[in-house]
Amino acid sequence: MSKSRTYPGWQIFILLLVLGGIIGGWIGDATQTIWPAANLWASTRSVGIPDFSLDLGVLDFSFGFMIHLNLFTIIGFVAAYMVYKRL
Repeated sequence: MSKSRTYPGWQIFILLLVLGGIIGGWIGDATQTIWPAANLWASTRSVGIPDFSLDLGVLDFSFGFMIHLNLFTIIGFVAAYMVYKRL
C-alpha cells in the first residue's frame, strides 16, 4: 500500500496565496519608499478587467477584477505555495 500525501483544501491554498500576495505587495511598496533606486524591482503592473457596469434600468450589474503585480508579490505567491506544500 503506497502512502499518498494529502494537502489541506483549496480554501487554505487560496487564503495563503492572497496573504502571500498582500504581504509581498506591502514589502514591495516599503522597498520602493525606503530605497528609491529599487524602482525596477518594486514597479507595479496591473492586469485584469477594469470596472464594467451595465445599467438596465431595473437591474445594475457591476464587475471588475484587477491584480497588481510586482516582483515581491510574485515572491509572496511562491512563498505561499511552498508553505502550502509543507502543511
